[in-house]
Amino acid sequence: MKSTKSSPKAALGLIGALLIVLSAASLVAEEPSEFLKGNVQYLDKEDLSLAKKVALAETEFRKSKSGDTFLTGYVFLSKHEIHMGGKWDSAGPYRVSVDEDKIKVCRKSRSDDHSESWDSEEGGEPVGLLLLHRISKGKSEIQDTQMIDLDQTFEFEEQPLYWLGEVSNEESFRFLEGAFEAAGHKLQRMLLGVICSHDRLNAHDFLRGVVFGDYTREVRKNAIFWLGNLRDAKSLGYLKEAIQKEDDTELKKQAVFAIQLSDEKEAMAELIRIAKTDSDQRIRKNAIFWLGQKASKECVKALKEVIEEEENVELKNHAVFALTQLPKDQSVPMLIDIARTNKSPEVRKRAIFWLGQTGDERALKFFEEILLKK
Repeated sequence: MKSTKSSPKAALGLIGALLIVLSAASLVAEEPSEFLKGNVQYLDKEDLSLAKKVALAETEFRKSKSGDTFLTGYVFLSKHEIHMGGKWDSAGPYRVSVDEDKIKVCRKSRSDDHSESWDSEEGGEPVGLLLLHRISKGKSEIQDTQMIDLDQTFEFEEQPLYWLGEVSNEESFRFLEGAFEAAGHKLQRMLLGVICSHDRLNAHDFLRGVVFGDYTREVRKNAIFWLGNLRDAKSLGYLKEAIQKEDDTELKKQAVFAIQLSDEKEAMAELIRIAKTDSDQRIRKNAIFWLGQKASKECVKALKEVIEEEENVELKNHAVFALTQLPKDQSVPMLIDIARTNKSPEVRKRAIFWLGQTGDERALKFFEEILLKK
């Protein structure tokens, strides 16, 4: 029987071949990224911090004397996986351009802007981030941001892109936090979304600083929204603080909305507390509305207590409306009971009105019963 054992010479030949393959693979890895086309310069090999790479990009751009706007881009790890393209996936690369200090991304063969969807939070998904810089009066400022799907191809025909490679989430956050402070309120709102899409990033204290900081109402509302999307105990604590300390009704309403997003059990108790006891009637109405979007026993019990015990008729009526948002198997029997037994004629009348909107057979039987008694 012939031996299958390899000779030393053959083994050396295999090792040599393997080294050649690995060497070729290494050379391929050094090649520019295939998903970026056109006017692209690569600074990703530089052993510099993100801030210094951006500064280097500005220096290189100034040398080119090719206008006043340029793009930088890098990769970070996102909570979400971004999908771009939809039905136009086969229509060729995306063309990236700038229009009135906005990054425009559209298919080269079409006038349509790109479609985009975000998957659920699985975490650790690499995504690209483009930053638009404008040089004005000798100073460079970020004007716009755009996250991109790394599975697509992008072509830069006009403004140059300086590609900075992969960046750690912590370093990306520190850089964007600095950009946030220097930005106008529209860009600040965009940057909040980008910052909060970073995976495994503790942004709670940053967001709290924005909520209670000297920023526009819309920026502060946006920070409250992103706090709500963190859905944990620490973010809930900051939202409760906003309810207690904030005087602006719109900001408090946003905090109520954010609280009902939370996964914490205590969030429901806080929503019920606001609905029953907050000093601002508009905020109580808002909390009552969100209770109506829940189907839990605690929410239903709280709504019934408002209807039975609250002195303010407007709040009672608002709680009746909130009941109509529950599934019919829950809401219709309760509305019938209110229409029959509530002490307030106004509340009974409101319950009858909403029963008439249900089209439910139980409501029709109730109306028949009332008419026959007459």
